Amino acid sequence: MDELINDIDIRIADAVRCTIGEKILCKPFGFAKPINIQDDSEYSMPAIVDNDGECHYVFTDDNMGIGWYHRLISRSYSKTKGFGDSDLDVQTDDIILVVWGLSYILNMQAEQVEREIIIPSIPSKYGLVSSNFDEKSILSGEFRNFTYLNKPEEFILSVRYKVSTIFNRKCREIKCD
Repeated sequence: MDELINDIDIRIADAVRCTIGEKILCKPFGFAKPINIQDDSEYSMPAIVDNDGECHYVFTDDNMGIGWYHRLISRSYSKTKGFGDSDLDVQTDDIILVVWGLSYILNMQAEQVEREIIIPSIPSKYGLVSSNFDEKSILSGEFRNFTYLNKPEEFILSVRYKVSTIFNRKCREIKCD
């Protein structure tokens, strides 16, 4: 999973440089997940959790023109025919890519960023599902029980895509000493 997300992140960063220019700072955050926080009330927000357990904020930064992160929504399994009598397992990951940008820095709006940067950066072997430009619904899905109010010059969009991986479960051996 980390490899495919890193590949997409590199492609998006390259597309930003090619489309908008070298001077635009962009921040790929990688793979995020909702973090539950208990304060005066209980809420959750997206963050990157490193191997030391530290959480890193993944949303807008006035120093960056554009940023994005990926989040695993679901994983499903099915079968496909293999060689001979064996069936192979198929793992399908449904992933959301959340993108934020500052239009006054990028000189672009959400629809243009999606069309010219994001969609061409997702390899064709991954299935595109849908794009969402409804900032309120994206924010309510990413920030649960917490009101995040984006600035007028800040846009937010999301793109859902699917990644399928075929594997042979019979070949995986678990050893315990």
